[in-house]
This record gives sequence, C-alpha cells and structure tokens, in this order.
Amino acid sequence: MATPNYDSTSETTNLARIARIILGPCTDVLRAVLKKEMPPATLSQNLKTFLANLPRHKKPPISKTQEHIVYGGNYSHFDTTLLSFLLRNICSIPEHRLKWGNKPSPTDRSVSANIERLRLIRNDYYGHVANFSLPGPDFINQWNDLFGIVKELESYVGSSTDHQDAVTQLKSCSMDPEVEQNFIDRLLVVEKLQETVENLEQKIEVLENARVPFGIKRKATHINVLSF
Repeated sequence: MATPNYDSTSETTNLARIARIILGPCTDVLRAVLKKEMPPATLSQNLKTFLANLPRHKKPPISKTQEHIVYGGNYSHFDTTLLSFLLRNICSIPEHRLKWGNKPSPTDRSVSANIERLRLIRNDYYGHVANFSLPGPDFINQWNDLFGIVKELESYVGSSTDHQDAVTQLKSCSMDPEVEQNFIDRLLVVEKLQETVENLEQKIEVLENARVPFGIKRKATHINVLSF
C-alpha cells in the first residue's frame, strides 16, 4: 500500500500528465526540429568543429557522455537539455528578440522563442517541485502553454499534427498510480542522478589529465561513479 506522501490524487495526476507531455511530445517535437535543421552526419561534424574552436582552457558545455550520444546519431536518445544546446549552438536558427538564455517576450512566437520556452519549462520542474503535485488551474495554464508551443513548432517542421495530438490525448487519458509515479520520478529524480554522474565523469577526466603524482592519478581512474 502506498504511503500517504505518494497517494494518487487529482493534483499528482496533473503533475504526471505534465511530466509525460514534457518527456514525450515536447521532447519529440524538438527532435523533429533538429532533424529538419541538420542530419546526423552533419551534426556530428559540426559539433566537433564547435568544440575544437572553444578557447583552450574553457570547460566544454556538454559532457563526454553527451558527446558520444551525439556521435551515435540516434536523435531519439537526445534529451531536452542536449537538444536545446544543439539547436542553440550548432544550428543556424535565429535568436529570439531577447537572445538565447533569456525568457522570451510573450508576443515572440519565433522558433527560437519556443525552444527557449520548453527549456525553461523543463527547468522549472527539474528539481524545483517540492510537493509532487500541481493544482487544477496551474495544470490548465501549463497545458495551454505547452500545447501552443508544440503546435507552433510542429507547424514549423511541417510534417503532421502527431505531437500536438499527443499533448491533447495526455490532457485526459487514464493514468494509474504506478504510471504517475514513474513519470514524476523520471522528470524530477532520475535525470538529476544522471546529471550528477555526468558531472562526476567530467571531474574524473580533469583529475586524469592533471599533472599529479602517478599514484594519485591511478586512483582517480578507478573511482566508481555509481558509488556516489
């Protein structure tokens, strides 16, 4: 039996629906935009060029794990964070009026503004939801925002209405408690662990490349990130 903190309510269901929309059709429509802008082979070469042209001592903006995912060429493995980075830095999509990295003007419905909105909405939930629930009015407002963004991006891609249809379906489809908790955990918990592991990988790489005594360097190479 579930503990009271994890009992399913209409408000936890609301949050689970938003989680499914963000992790599902919102991410998929970003993948569709990336496919429109750049095929996998071109993307890999352009990423290599971008990273090679970074200032020598500047920390790379993506991890080695993310690099390998890009070089694998399977866009279905790209998450919102990686997609946002690639669309912003590797593609030639014009900036929105207030520039990349800033909240767009409400009246700006450009492609880059909508990409930025999805990034910001994703970040709002990522590690910032304390009670794992979403009141009804907030759910409706968030759903309307997400539907509008997906509809406009899908119109830009010019393929179909599959992604906006999925957003519509997820507004009211049946959700059992286990499914709800799975998507809430994926949005708020699991990806945080993944980011922590990637950060540790970057720190280990710095240790491996540092000029330190051999014995210390050797120990650093045997750190098990899964033990953290």
